[in-house]
Amino acid sequence: MELEIQSAKLILSIVDKETGEIITKEATLGDFKDAKKTTSSGTRTRKPKDDGDPNPKATLLEGKIQLNQAAMALVGWEPEMKIDIRFEKKGKQITPIMMEDMAKGNRLTKTNTISCRGSKHDNLAEYGTIFDVVPYEGKDGWFKLVGDAPQKEDDTVEIPEEITNPEDEDLNIDEDGVEAADIDFDLDVE
Repeated sequence: MELEIQSAKLILSIVDKETGEIITKEATLGDFKDAKKTTSSGTRTRKPKDDGDPNPKATLLEGKIQLNQAAMALVGWEPEMKIDIRFEKKGKQITPIMMEDMAKGNRLTKTNTISCRGSKHDNLAEYGTIFDVVPYEGKDGWFKLVGDAPQKEDDTVEIPEEITNPEDEDLNIDEDGVEAADIDFDLDVE
């Protein structure tokens, strides 16, 4: 005889510690045929979702950054590789960059995510939450992250000419009436 489980009923008894009352709950579990498929090791397989966007994009999420399928095709990275996010400064321009770095990077998962926490997450958030992934010219395996946040204004302050090159008469120093005898040149040494 061959048996097959079609459904199951779960009976749960809970005791209220204050009153001593026993509460019974019943739940019927659905058909076992619809249960999630697992691999031979017993864990379920995860596949990244395809967002359908043909443009290589990276999305900053809470604690991680996720690459879409087009970005994965562009970068050519495989799960378990270590990827680092750095900030390159050229003059006043700072650009977020991703590259493979086995020493300092975070592991790329099967769902195309890379851990991005703490100050690195906060710094990257200043540039946006959705980034175009663009190859870095002249550096194979490096990719720029061009964010959707508005570009920051140059925060340098213009200093007026009269402050940078003051004229002697503008200093308002009263030189009249000051004599060397009025100044005490003695040093108190103890």
